[in-house]
Amino acid sequence: MKYKLEEIDEIKDKPNDWPANAIECQLENIQNQIYKFKKEPSYRNKAILISLFSDYDLNQRSMLGLWRTTEYEIARINSLFLDATILQLNSLKVYLYELVGNKTRMQKMISYFPECSETLEIELFERLVPQLKLHYYAYQKFTVEKSKSYTEQLIEVIEDIIAIESNNKIKKEIIASITHAYISLLNDISNFRCVKRTGIWAFNRNEIYSLYKLVAKLIKLNEDNPVKRPLKGVLMTSISNYVLKSRNNYNEDYICKYVTPEVAKQSIKNHQIWMSIIENLNDEKEGKVIPKLFEETEWNNYDWVKGIDFLPTRKYYVSCFCKSIDNADMIKNYGECIYGYKDDRMVELLAPIMYYHENIPMFSQVIAFDVLYDLEEAKEEINFLCSIIELFNINDVDKKSFLEEILQYWILSVKEPKWSYERERRYVLFMYDIYHYNEIDFSDSKYLKLKTSVFIEPDFILGKNPVKPHIKAMIDDKRKAISMKPYLFCHDCLNRDYDIVTGIKQPDKCPICESRNISIEKLKHF
Repeated sequence: MKYKLEEIDEIKDKPNDWPANAIECQLENIQNQIYKFKKEPSYRNKAILISLFSDYDLNQRSMLGLWRTTEYEIARINSLFLDATILQLNSLKVYLYELVGNKTRMQKMISYFPECSETLEIELFERLVPQLKLHYYAYQKFTVEKSKSYTEQLIEVIEDIIAIESNNKIKKEIIASITHAYISLLNDISNFRCVKRTGIWAFNRNEIYSLYKLVAKLIKLNEDNPVKRPLKGVLMTSISNYVLKSRNNYNEDYICKYVTPEVAKQSIKNHQIWMSIIENLNDEKEGKVIPKLFEETEWNNYDWVKGIDFLPTRKYYVSCFCKSIDNADMIKNYGECIYGYKDDRMVELLAPIMYYHENIPMFSQVIAFDVLYDLEEAKEEINFLCSIIELFNINDVDKKSFLEEILQYWILSVKEPKWSYERERRYVLFMYDIYHYNEIDFSDSKYLKLKTSVFIEPDFILGKNPVKPHIKAMIDDKRKAISMKPYLFCHDCLNRDYDIVTGIKQPDKCPICESRNISIEKLKHF
């Protein structure tokens, strides 16, 4: 395989019949909404934008229409990727990686038909940005050969490129390009939000270790320094995402927010969620469990892990969700109105809009994780984290510094076993004084009050919610605007399910609340 260095295509002339299929229609809608968001950066425009690519069900997206790949489509994908990078809109990047994979798989299937003149390759994909092109190479091997995991195929692609270039005395520009593409790809796909849709990225701990062993090799070849920014920040983000996500083996449970009827009434009026400062959380040992673990030394396998400084380096605000749909203790302690979500789009629904140099809107950083209640498992996890840091060719002082910074992601992620009944899914907002923020109220000393659509358009609701008619009206507008395939709609919990209607036997009840007050909504237009 010859790895090609090519410039990103400029936007080509739009075909006269664009959009000619559902994919092109989706790309056009996303581009139009990005323009609206940039022009008016608000939580409303943010919610609409995220809804265009935050699908959960495998059968929710459509590929109806003319099968083709055009120069304009490639340029549009590259342009959206650049927009996502500037906006820090990670889920849009993930959507584009998925799109490349889906089209690669469909091209394979079409090429098998003897009456078609299609080849196995999508030649125009050679013009994608390097990260997407690298994913294309790995995914094509994965879906065609079907002999190895995506992880193995990705590593093999990189090793093949290195081996070929070694025969050419390793051209520096090629090594620099593949290093940047691989590290960026790992960081991008670490933000995937739904195991159901992208299970190939649910790497186990052995795979995570192998992926970063190759990262360390490339960094050394490229003579980079992993403890200097921006590389250090990218590594910390992606490593944290993979290790924290891999808890509970990438648990596929739904995510729920329990609130009182009064909070439900207020949320539909002010469209706010209140995120707590650490001191306002109900556990007096919040943020102290991890530092306590490090007071012991016999469990840690690395000599350089001593005297870790756990002083917070930024302001933290926390929003707590639950991974149980109908938990009696949660109802008793937090409220009977249950808002349910099928994937992790809350990461960006809860991300404040911040401004860089006054006029460039971006999504602020939010990290998400299942809270860990097993202290022995927490020790094993930190040892694993240290084993990844150990891969890099840096001295012990730098290893300790790297660990200190990355543990800022861990401080609020472990609690004592007595809280395990909460099955908490936690979202931690990182705030920085150097940025200006939009639609945030800082007037309360205990809470950050953030404008969001979280309570307006959940995936389902349970319990006696006093504002159900208002939520239903919002959901009706959304489902009629963006639905591209038939789906089940539950008139009781407001669940929409695209997968359950694809079988031969029609469903007779809702898979969430088991209500029989359902309807099958047919596609009325393309």
